[in-house]
Amino acid sequence: MLKVNLKTHRKRLLAETAGQKLFVLLSIEAEKIFEERGKLFISFVLDTSGSMKETVNDKSKIEIVIESLKKIFESNILKDEDEISIVTFDDEARVVLPFTEAKERDKIFSSFELIKTGTVGTNLGTGMQLALELLKEKNGIKKMVVLTDGNVFDMDLVEKILDELVFSNISVISVGVGDEWNEDLLCRISDRTLGKPLHLCDNETNSMYSNGISVSKLPYVFLNELGHVTQEVITNLELLIELKEGFSLERITKIFPVQYEIMTESQPYLLGNLEARRKNVYLLEFDVPSMPVSKVEVARIEMFYQISNSNTREKVDPMEISIEFTKDQLLAVQTDQEVMDWVQQRNIEKIVNQAINHALKSPEEAEKILALARSLTIKLRNDDLTALIDKAIEEIRVKKYIGSNIAKTLKIGTKTQLLDHSKEDVPTDDDIRKATGR
Repeated sequence: MLKVNLKTHRKRLLAETAGQKLFVLLSIEAEKIFEERGKLFISFVLDTSGSMKETVNDKSKIEIVIESLKKIFESNILKDEDEISIVTFDDEARVVLPFTEAKERDKIFSSFELIKTGTVGTNLGTGMQLALELLKEKNGIKKMVVLTDGNVFDMDLVEKILDELVFSNISVISVGVGDEWNEDLLCRISDRTLGKPLHLCDNETNSMYSNGISVSKLPYVFLNELGHVTQEVITNLELLIELKEGFSLERITKIFPVQYEIMTESQPYLLGNLEARRKNVYLLEFDVPSMPVSKVEVARIEMFYQISNSNTREKVDPMEISIEFTKDQLLAVQTDQEVMDWVQQRNIEKIVNQAINHALKSPEEAEKILALARSLTIKLRNDDLTALIDKAIEEIRVKKYIGSNIAKTLKIGTKTQLLDHSKEDVPTDDDIRKATGR
């Protein structure tokens, strides 16, 4: 079964007041009964353009990629029946290894010798399309791992592929190496497919900063991320929301363990897969109409899911979201600190992106905006994210801009450097405003 909890940021809102918001924390955890997972299919989509010949610590990037793939099989992280495929891309895409069971190590290791660097092209969309065709034929937990160190030549094709990835429940781990790749595109790929973006730095010295992972650590990165994938025991989690008249759903954000926006154009809302015994946190944001003094049911929610080693669809008992409307302002301003911590965590990404966009034309304004984000990370005791922001502030002060490497690391850090917030007392919102002058 799934353990599901709902909590609103306020138990009461002001009566006869328009323009109010209601934030609802939805936490979901797969309990121990679901420890056994289904068969795993992973397609690696690897950039083999000429720039992958560049060396890091006396090894070319492509050599590090091959070494990383070898480490996966040396670790025994995969089951014998799990399957992998390898697609490479530069000016064109090619299947280096069709889907092959992990137990066939000789065949897999032989395929690594076929991974060669080629031309200057970076046709990621062509590579993803080829990998998608391979994955569509499979039935199980399906993942795509994309690695590139350059700007994509066929972004239109990538955009066309995203919808099919979403509705095929194929999430993408996007790995950008160095500072030439398009972080907005790779973040979008991970956002849309409910995956995860990662930034690997060419420069070894950047590894001292949280989330700025050296490319030489790629074997560890692959092992860590695939370790999470192998723990997925719930697939195709779907959410249905029946709203009461006058209320509207503004957005759904998955906010832990990785932050991204859930598509809300149509129901059911696709929430992705869940790991065993790891809490997943979503934030629902509703627009609230003016209401008289009363207790009102805002929405009724239902969830459906599939156990990864079974074809059976399961259903969570329906749950209701209710709120009371009052004229007592003292009662209406009382908030649940845990929910508000998650709201603040969600907002950090937007604030940081605003700062990065301001950095070139107005470094002073960018520094002020980053100071606000920094105050929030301190309030939330997110030391890793604070360290990332400190590095960006330092660079603005010295260089009057934010460099590409730090900007990429910071953008991805706001999505991946997240904490599971406790109910402990923390500074109030007034404290933050006073500290930042905003």
